[in-house]
Amino acid sequence: MDGITEPVVLVLGHPIAGNPAQFALERAFEAMKLPWRVLSCDVPPERVDEAISGAEVLGFRGLLLDQNLSTDHSDPCGQADLYWRSSKADDHWHSENVLTTWLQVEIRNHVESSAGESVSLLWIGTPDPRFPTELTTEQTRSPIAWASTEAIEHADLIAITEAVDFSQWPPCQNDTLVLDFANPQNDTDPIAKLGYKILGWEQARIGILVECIRRWTGQQATTEVLNDAVEEYLAV
Repeated sequence: MDGITEPVVLVLGHPIAGNPAQFALERAFEAMKLPWRVLSCDVPPERVDEAISGAEVLGFRGLLLDQNLSTDHSDPCGQADLYWRSSKADDHWHSENVLTTWLQVEIRNHVESSAGESVSLLWIGTPDPRFPTELTTEQTRSPIAWASTEAIEHADLIAITEAVDFSQWPPCQNDTLVLDFANPQNDTDPIAKLGYKILGWEQARIGILVECIRRWTGQQATTEVLNDAVEEYLAV
């Protein structure tokens, strides 16, 4: 949407109350000296497709679905949660799953810096279709929330989607990356102390906002500004 002076992007969630995205995006746009505006709306899952279509018709320059909505609607592009126009004059959305985009970057960086030719992924919980499994060469799944010591030691990546008891995990020996996307997120302090690198929803939130701003504006936001804004918002 182009107002009198500035473009506008839209954040959708359900519930939207308590979501720091608008506050953080506004702070980032201010720091980047971009005259962009952000609106947030609460939309029930069954009406998300209507909201996306309406925002496209109304000319919003971009749209972000909160993660609590991105897996609940029937988007033909396949669970897309980020929408943007390639230019102000573009009549149609471009879309992607921004969580997948962020994970691809993080996993590729991890693989290039530490893993060998074979990249083993261990799932603890139900596999998430948004996970970029093309970056792995071997996958296994623990049938229960407790994975064996051997399976943990063998994995280069461990993806968690449910509550896990970390009390029996061995010390990290292979620079293993743990991606905790359980809802609610596990307390991963015990395994962080064992040397595992942890990424979860807190890091994903910032990474997603960085990717959104890049798609919408073509510019790079600083993670420090976004982090500070989210921490300030959640502290209120």
